[in-house]
Amino acid sequence: MSKKKIWLTVALVIVLVTVAYFIYRNRQKTSQDTEPNLTCPDFDSQYENKPSVDSDGFDIEKEVVIGDYGAEVAYLQERLNTQYGADVPVDGKFGCETWFALQAFTGLNGSKPIDLNDVK
Repeated sequence: MSKKKIWLTVALVIVLVTVAYFIYRNRQKTSQDTEPNLTCPDFDSQYENKPSVDSDGFDIEKEVVIGDYGAEVAYLQERLNTQYGADVPVDGKFGCETWFALQAFTGLNGSKPIDLNDVK
């Protein structure tokens, strides 16, 4: 083999090892950055001892937040299930299970008011 071919082979190996290293490092960093937050925030529940409701008569202009209760929350739960493939009970009670699904599937934080138009 000529010296030129040897240098090209060495350079190619160095480039491939460098690219593999950066791919590995990026995957490690990404997996650390995407750890889910599995702690439900503290909230005041408006639905203690209340029956389940459905989304009939919901107001699309209302905002909902964790702890809320009513048709608007049921609508949000239906949208999470049908549009995003979540599996939350449609009961009109915005608790931890709905909050986790909202975060996981939409990236929205249910600790702040959610505009129902954002999940249509």
